[in-house]
Amino acid sequence: MRWRGEVGAEAGAVPVEFAAAIGMLLLPVFVFVVTIAPVVERRTVAGRAAAEAARAFVVADDVAGGEAAARSLVDQINAGHPFTLTLSSLTGDLDRGSVVTATVEVAMPVIIFPGVIEFDVADYTATHEEEVDLFRSLP
Repeated sequence: MRWRGEVGAEAGAVPVEFAAAIGMLLLPVFVFVVTIAPVVERRTVAGRAAAEAARAFVVADDVAGGEAAARSLVDQINAGHPFTLTLSSLTGDLDRGSVVTATVEVAMPVIIFPGVIEFDVADYTATHEEEVDLFRSLP
């Protein structure tokens, strides 16, 4: 005959503890992934927009055309994303060897639960410098 011992109030506690432990481990990871992904996306897009705006300015024929091309590119990038990028400054000229600096700002989410709530509190500024080609043929 086998001795089973007294189980009492502890019967079935392991599955409950296992489910609770998995929930307590996976929930923070899920919240972190859901929160960090939009932050990385906005930083990457802002940096790329600054680089594209600076490049559009550098290859333009004149300063006015360069500014218009840079703003147009940032507007095109804005059209493809649910957040707003702002070309806050575009400095430099088109002399050979000069440096053009483009600065793009985007609101960074601090608290995010996609589709539920999002608070934009901090601004992120991306800056890119592009050099005008020394051997560029100018009109």
